[in-house]
Amino acid sequence: MGRAGTPPRIMKEERLREALEKLLSMFKSGNLPPAVARTMIRRQAGDERPSDKWSLGNRLLMYLAGTEDARGFRQWEEVGRHVKKGAKAFHILAPLTKTRKVKIRDPERGEEREEERPVIVGFRFIPVFRLEDTEGKPLPEINYMPPELPPLFDVAARLGIKVRYSPGDGSYYGSFQPGLKRINLHTHDVKTYFHELAHAVHNTIRPLVGGQDPVQEVVAETVACTLCEIYGYTGYAWHGWQYIKACAGGEPKQALKLVMKVLCEVEEVLERIWEAANPEERGVCGLTYRIWEAQNAGEDTTYLVAMSAMREISLREEIARGERLIRLLRLVAETEDRNRARRMADCEI
Repeated sequence: MGRAGTPPRIMKEERLREALEKLLSMFKSGNLPPAVARTMIRRQAGDERPSDKWSLGNRLLMYLAGTEDARGFRQWEEVGRHVKKGAKAFHILAPLTKTRKVKIRDPERGEEREEERPVIVGFRFIPVFRLEDTEGKPLPEINYMPPELPPLFDVAARLGIKVRYSPGDGSYYGSFQPGLKRINLHTHDVKTYFHELAHAVHNTIRPLVGGQDPVQEVVAETVACTLCEIYGYTGYAWHGWQYIKACAGGEPKQALKLVMKVLCEVEEVLERIWEAANPEERGVCGLTYRIWEAQNAGEDTTYLVAMSAMREISLREEIARGERLIRLLRLVAETEDRNRARRMADCEI
């Protein structure tokens, strides 16, 4: 079993090796593709929960209680559910406020005046119950799955890992729960799925420790960026490098050292993911290249651009979001030879 700090192995799959080497080269040079915008899943109408308005501390108490939805006794009754007999509540904190006069300085006149404002004078405990401790009318089920599933999505199921898409509180994009063998995603971004899949596979190599462990995070992020490179989602490398640098205290040199230190585990995780993928999932990667006649917005001149079939998917998403001012006019040719595609085109994306 690979360990951090041991020499990298020779990876069996050439495409994995090439993508990882290209990624490391970009990290070293700092020459990264333009970043794509990150997204978060927003809760839809009819799926509102009282906990959406709770403080971060209270939401953490809810997650520690093992649920993603908790409400008071009456609040459950309002939606047609009842607390089970014998169920125990856990408690959140609500502020106690009083209206008091406070002195306010007018920044324009420099004068002081008194205003009445609510001031927190303490806290009180409020009992709430988990969804799992209630019964009755089913809550509305909203489908938050992405319109198009990410590459290697079925790999998680083959490894016994559940994947759940849902709105989050905005504080993080995703997580992996080893005890439940579940990936939780609060974004449709492909890189986040790859990152959490990497955590899940890494956990089969050695049990993960709790919290944001720098080594674990760098392994997962490097794996995610490598897979993004293979499947043509090049706009996430910038985000990945920023995240890796943050794990290393913000220093680029230390970040590179940390990546090299965990490279053996990165390679082992990549190979285990690849082994769990079927030939069709592996075969899509970079084998089909398309040459398109393209045109920049506001220009009459056309040119030929080459890209992988998977890169075309992400490019069309960038065009739809207004991040790329380019039009794909017509498909000129397809080939499985990347070098041939490059020779035929004026440029490659």
